[in-house]
Amino acid sequence: MPQIRPKQSDAGIIPAGPATNFAEHVGRINACDAFFEALAQQPDEGPIINLNFICCRPRGNSKTYEAYGAVAGPEIDAVGGSIAHYANGITDMDAAYQMSDKWDVVDLPVYPRRHSYLQLQKSQAYQLAIPDRVGGTFERLLYVLSDDTPFFDGTASIAELHETKKALPSEDGELWVSELLRFKSDGGEEAFRAYATAFQPILESIGGKALLSVRAEMPIVCEQFWDHFTLVQYPSLDAFETMFQSDDWQTVNASRLDAVDRALAVAGRPVQLPG
Repeated sequence: MPQIRPKQSDAGIIPAGPATNFAEHVGRINACDAFFEALAQQPDEGPIINLNFICCRPRGNSKTYEAYGAVAGPEIDAVGGSIAHYANGITDMDAAYQMSDKWDVVDLPVYPRRHSYLQLQKSQAYQLAIPDRVGGTFERLLYVLSDDTPFFDGTASIAELHETKKALPSEDGELWVSELLRFKSDGGEEAFRAYATAFQPILESIGGKALLSVRAEMPIVCEQFWDHFTLVQYPSLDAFETMFQSDDWQTVNASRLDAVDRALAVAGRPVQLPG
């Protein structure tokens, strides 16, 4: 049976379409006061990830955003957080693979509690770094992720990532796919579980692995609601392409199409993080 979950707050939902002035631009990057008020009302049980998809200014150049990150990273550490994953987005994949070409960076900071993210906002050093975030970003998608019953076997939990405070291990040349999912209202979640059960052996046969399968809890800065987030590792782009073109994948993909109303997938090259 699908789990019954509380309705997500719409405080972090932003209007669709590009910004037409500076205030709208900032609103597509920074969380609004209404979101922080809504987050403060959430049950504060267990750690979270704040999923970040970043569209850099200028495109493909994260230098200014990384200046913000150089300050934000230690401040996240100071509230008990860590970075589980950081990747440079691949924006030139074949359109047949249905990967978004919009996002230059994927960043997964872990926070001990929802309150920890609120506490971060009180840091003067963090606040002083925000102009670099605004200056180095065209657009940002942020979503709170929390632990849930995973669709795949053997995935890490956010609680485990918080306990170890270590980044997910990666190797040079790997391809990691971050994906937000919205399930069809009529049986979509059950259909996706059937797909995941059939897909996982195919993934593992090429040396891949499902790393995360967690709930999309509430939008921070996002145009729409999502239900779930997955992070999948492939040993290489070649391995991904070979799998995608295989008869086995095409067969199980029918279950995926039955399950998913909408998806946003971002392919990336993981960056080795210290520790």
